[in-house]
Amino acid sequence: MRIQFFIPTIILCCLSCNRGNIKSGEAIEIYVLKSYQTVSGKCQINPSGLVLEDTAVIKNQDILEYSQADYRFTLSETAIKKVKSFHDFTPFAVVVDKTVIYFGFYKPSISSSSCYNSITMDLDWDTDNKIILRLGYPEQIQGSIIDDQRNNPIIIATLNKQGKLK
Repeated sequence: MRIQFFIPTIILCCLSCNRGNIKSGEAIEIYVLKSYQTVSGKCQINPSGLVLEDTAVIKNQDILEYSQADYRFTLSETAIKKVKSFHDFTPFAVVVDKTVIYFGFYKPSISSSSCYNSITMDLDWDTDNKIILRLGYPEQIQGSIIDDQRNNPIIIATLNKQGKLK
């Protein structure tokens, strides 16, 4: 009789355990910055002065999939066209429910200038509808520190909740 009581109790306890305090959001979007300042002497956005554009350039419904392993977003055709219109050093922010998670610069692979201190975005030229987010451009150099939030738990939980995580 004791076993019949304890087994259901243990199962209920296990099912009710909190698996972490990470909450998912409702919407992940990418905004271009309306205004910002850089950290002196670095290709890095100062987070204290940034202002987002009024509407997202890449809306939640434009994000079709995200690959954690290689930091690639699969986007709708409309969103890819918008990214293709970006100019070198276009500042952007990845947000969940209007909260900035990280920011960086658009750096096309044909750019002749470097950006060692930020997350950078480029088109994935191997496909028609993906962007890739990297640490630095052309790459991160030794000694540079970049706050890598590309796989931030809130972003991952939000994408997972939406079935967009690869």
